[in-house]
Amino acid sequence: MSLTDSCEPKVQPTGPSTIQKIIKTVFLVSIWTCIGLCIEIAGPTLKDLKLRVDLDYEEVSRAVSGRSVGYFIGSAMGGLLVDRLDPYCDLMLAACLDMMGTTTIVLPFSQSIGLMWFLFVMQGTFEGILNIVGQKLVLEIWREKASSPLFILHFGFGIGSFIVPQIANPFLAVPKTTASQNTSNISTPNISTVLPVSTKAFINDSLITEYLQESRIEWAYLIVAIITIGLSAVFYYYQFCGKWSRNTKVNYSKKNSYIPPTIREIFDPATCANGNRLFGVHILGLLFLFFFNAVGGERVYGKFIRSFAIDYSKFDGDEASLINSSFWISFAIGRFAGFIAARWIPIRIILLIEGTGALVSAILLNVFADDSSVMLWILTQPMAFFIAPCFPSGVGWADFHVHLSGLGITFLLLGGALGGVCYMWIIGHFYENDGPLSFFYVMQAYGILMCVLVLIMHFFTWGKGHRFQNEEKGVVETVDMEEEKFSVKQT
Repeated sequence: MSLTDSCEPKVQPTGPSTIQKIIKTVFLVSIWTCIGLCIEIAGPTLKDLKLRVDLDYEEVSRAVSGRSVGYFIGSAMGGLLVDRLDPYCDLMLAACLDMMGTTTIVLPFSQSIGLMWFLFVMQGTFEGILNIVGQKLVLEIWREKASSPLFILHFGFGIGSFIVPQIANPFLAVPKTTASQNTSNISTPNISTVLPVSTKAFINDSLITEYLQESRIEWAYLIVAIITIGLSAVFYYYQFCGKWSRNTKVNYSKKNSYIPPTIREIFDPATCANGNRLFGVHILGLLFLFFFNAVGGERVYGKFIRSFAIDYSKFDGDEASLINSSFWISFAIGRFAGFIAARWIPIRIILLIEGTGALVSAILLNVFADDSSVMLWILTQPMAFFIAPCFPSGVGWADFHVHLSGLGITFLLLGGALGGVCYMWIIGHFYENDGPLSFFYVMQAYGILMCVLVLIMHFFTWGKGHRFQNEEKGVVETVDMEEEKFSVKQT
């Protein structure tokens, strides 16, 4: 080999311009909007799903928790897919959007708890893969400037979540309360199979609830699915027709072919922590617990606030849908506020603010909102505001300290998936057996754990630099060594 060949630079892919980065990020934000639409439609339609399959709250919560089981599966698959099939990320996004939309269409037609649970599992699986692939693209596109784009990415979820109650509301069953004397003509056994939805009645002490408007939630699910499937065309275009995919930091040979990492490199925590295996294990362990709690609390409030408002605070259906939407509006505002704050405030300080805010909001809800519908309206907003940025803040904090590979992001999402399952089972059990007020108690436990975890994360990394400084030092040292070798060879 000649000296010229040995010094020939490797061919690297052309990086995207700033405009291209922004456009791609906007479409990635749209994916999170579709995730919000598909996933959070279960919240405002929870009562209708319960009515259709004739379940109680504990059973329907277990069915909805299938989403977190699927999220666990999708997260495990997504990390390996990203690390081994990096050039096909856009294709993975498009295919998962199509499959999530298809599952959403079928879900309201399920007539058994088993089928409903399976469909939520499938929905969660595609969500997990989308989450990993989308966040990996944002981290690779923006690198050390990724904190703000991460917040705006998850801001899309808030947009979809506060829109979807209004999409669903015109198609929900409309109840009517009648006097108990009308119960004499109704046979109680097998009542759910004898009466159509529009006249279905349930005896509760001295009252019967009749549904004047039949549940038509399949149309709301169809609208959401069409939006989701339509977005997939953009990512098919990026995969097969786009001139660039992203500014990715991967190994290329002279022929510009992708060289995937080895299995050992994928699974080794030292790969994420610049060779420091023990530090990588500690950081990933803390993040697992953080996402377990953050995702679990978010699922509980988003799924049960409408049911709680009706069952405990005696809201009518429209007002309950409005408070559900107001939660997601404040949720979206919280994520957009994180996007602005991340440009000037260190991510470690943002996490402390979020943890403290979630704890204080939970305390105030328990003290003031248990006997006041006005305070429930008011205090739902700060709770949503401080819950919202926890997920992107956790990813930003992780990327600040370690390099998040596809499997690294998987590990974080696995914690979130397990937290979603556990929290939904817990709230379903206590809500059904101990009454709606247990909703506040579960949120109080969430607030305490959130505050404790962010304090531990803050002090564990106190005084340590960020990974981009270490990477830059590593690059300089490598260049110096190469120059020294070149000089010796030339001499």
